[in-house]
Amino acid sequence: IKGTKGEVTVIHTLGKIPPARVVVAGLGKQKNFSADVVRQVMGTTCRRLRGAGIKKAATILHGAGIGGLDTAESAQAIAEGGLLGLYTFKRHFSKAEDNEKGLKELTVVEVDDSKLSTIQEALDRGKVFAEAAMLARDMVNEPSNFMTPTHISEIALQIAEEYGLEATIMDKPQMEELGMGGLLGVAKGSTEPPKFIVLRYHGDPGNPDNNLGVLGKGITFDTGGISLKGAAGMGEMKGDMAGAASAIGAIKAISGLRVKLNVTAVVPTTENMPGGEAQRPGDIVR
Repeated sequence: IKGTKGEVTVIHTLGKIPPARVVVAGLGKQKNFSADVVRQVMGTTCRRLRGAGIKKAATILHGAGIGGLDTAESAQAIAEGGLLGLYTFKRHFSKAEDNEKGLKELTVVEVDDSKLSTIQEALDRGKVFAEAAMLARDMVNEPSNFMTPTHISEIALQIAEEYGLEATIMDKPQMEELGMGGLLGVAKGSTEPPKFIVLRYHGDPGNPDNNLGVLGKGITFDTGGISLKGAAGMGEMKGDMAGAASAIGAIKAISGLRVKLNVTAVVPTTENMPGGEAQRPGDIVR
């Protein structure tokens, strides 16, 4: 065991202590150690545990002792690394993975009772960040025939309902009334209706100057329109709505953490397809 970053060694205890196995996870050189290392190593370790069919595990706070890392920072990194490291997207697999297989419970162990509330808060915070990131990953990983502008708007409405956000979903007639020529021009070639999504979180309603705006591009599939992209790699153009996924994930996290801030997320969504009504290079839009 050398302790190099990402090295994972499983030791069978042969009944000498209650746990059946002990994992020694390498964190690398101390001079390069950080919360990012904890995230990466937790992800690697949790995947190793899942592969071994282990359902329950307990861990110390990596680096919170000799590593010099803040207790809360270590705990948050453990939650983020574990959840994000175990992330998979198998929604459309014909044979889903056995739901019983894999890590189901991770316990963080600390002998100092005075630190427990701090650790729990940090774990909760890390869980909020990880779940927001996983929502964005899910949205980007969906094929474009599932992640349409309409479906993005449905996800936005679900989050608005869950967190009490103010939500506005504009359809084509409202966009025309407001003169959104750029978005409507891109949408002309597609049979999928465009949506213009606005989510508002009022975390500091008494302070109208404490504001943040988040803008996320939501082109659910970008063929290039009349200026058609090459076939090689075009399937990846489903990811042209990653900005929209990030913006929706961000306001989900901000709402979940109850940040004292007023946030407006604006998400224009449409397909860009080469239909008979698609806009042409050189067209003027207003």
